[in-house]
Amino acid sequence: MNRRTVTSFALLIALPAFLAACDDDGPLGGDEDISGRWLYRAMELRGTEVTCTTSEVVLTLVRTPGSIGVDARFDGSAFAFSMDCERGDQTARLMFTGGTSVVNGEIEDGFVAFDFVAPDFIHTGTVSDGVMSGTVATRLDLSQSPLSQVGIVNLIGEWEAVRD
Repeated sequence: MNRRTVTSFALLIALPAFLAACDDDGPLGGDEDISGRWLYRAMELRGTEVTCTTSEVVLTLVRTPGSIGVDARFDGSAFAFSMDCERGDQTARLMFTGGTSVVNGEIEDGFVAFDFVAPDFIHTGTVSDGVMSGTVATRLDLSQSPLSQVGIVNLIGEWEAVRD
């Protein structure tokens, strides 16, 4: 065999494996295209003496330019929302009228992670069939609220987002 025949033969052998890897699921093997509009909510974020829940939040997510693969990296916006916090019979409503940015978004093999800039919400979870969910952690300063005696509190809870 000459060099050209060997190269052609190697391509014929590699082509079926390459085509199988390029199925409808995209280059990362099952990653969902999460670009678009989502309805998000964080539920029962618990900390020392405090429980908080967000209102429904509209997220718009976009693929980060230069990403390799289907939505390997993404960012976006979270529109205005509120957060209700309780401590016994005391309550406080925190308003985030300017919304926040979604940053550090990454998706791989059905796992998703992203952050909100302010307040700093750190999200991890899974995504499948138009639903994302998982665990969220944040640190809130309640010192300027009706729950001022609590001060700064670390919270952890569950979140969910559904494609709109």
